Amino acid sequence: MIKVNELKEYIDFLSQTDIEELEITTKEGESICLKRDETEFLFKNLNKDVFQQQNNSTQEDKEKNNISAKEVLITSPMVGKFLLSTSKDHPPFVMLNSSVKKGQKVAIIETMRIFRDVVSPEDGVVKKILVEDGQYVEYAQPLIVLEKNND
Repeated sequence: MIKVNELKEYIDFLSQTDIEELEITTKEGESICLKRDETEFLFKNLNKDVFQQQNNSTQEDKEKNNISAKEVLITSPMVGKFLLSTSKDHPPFVMLNSSVKKGQKVAIIETMRIFRDVVSPEDGVVKKILVEDGQYVEYAQPLIVLEKNND
């Protein structure tokens, strides 16, 4: 059986890398899969205290950027260069007041010629773009403020 301390170490490792999914199998054949989804991991039966620090950081980002309850921060999935389009010849994925759907690509992050899509977590309208095109960003740095659609 995987011990809680070992599990916390795997979570710490996963949170410090760009790895999105980690599957661990013990000698006894028991396995667990940890997956990253935006800023949280999806797995069963883990105490929420593990995420306390990360959730506090997200709340601080919302307060710092004057984000209301009806708005959502789209954050960087990795360290790299923030790009609003695939090249100078192509139009940007989004602009201010653009409508976006859940799962729609709104930007890309490029690191060492590896490109990672930044997708919208919800339907909404782009209210602020917090980062300039071509600027380098950190993991979980706020990029775009999205106003949720009223359903």
